[in-house]
Amino acid sequence: SKRLEEECGVVHLSSGDLLRDEVRRDTVLGRQVRDIMARGELVSSAVIVTLMRRVMRDHPGKRVLLDGFPRSIQNAHDLVELCGTPELALHLQCDDTILMERINVANKPHQKAMEEEAKNGSSGTTTTTTRRTDDNIYTALNRLRTYHKYHNSTLEWLREQHVPVVNLDCSGSAESVWEQLCA
Repeated sequence: SKRLEEECGVVHLSSGDLLRDEVRRDTVLGRQVRDIMARGELVSSAVIVTLMRRVMRDHPGKRVLLDGFPRSIQNAHDLVELCGTPELALHLQCDDTILMERINVANKPHQKAMEEEAKNGSSGTTTTTTRRTDDNIYTALNRLRTYHKYHNSTLEWLREQHVPVVNLDCSGSAESVWEQLCA
């Protein structure tokens, strides 16, 4: 997404990043969605659209890459209402096993730091290694279940709206995904 921003001049809006920022800042909205996110469930479409609308106001007339949105048919309807029919949809495909391995690898530095702090007599609450709090095996499994529950119907709805869907195999490196995108 950073490369798309830099080389294509799009504005990248990640629904997950927007929500995690609300939680981090301990806003009213952040407190409302914290538990939903911790369980790996979908936050309501109204909340996501409110966040998207707020941030998109800062980028009038720019192309926007919406990351993690739409995730349901309700999201898709709200997307069209918010900014019109999308030019295209990037469908990032990756085997669930690879996704789970990536989450596990991303968590290893955090786990190691926690173990080191525990060995040194620390409570484990001061680790400087950061990670997404929702990147754990249990939440990840639930996020995958939620994804599989909604994604086929959402993709079908986008196709019915004549939105071109570009399938990208994300099981390889970031460079291989970029090459597919440029092809």
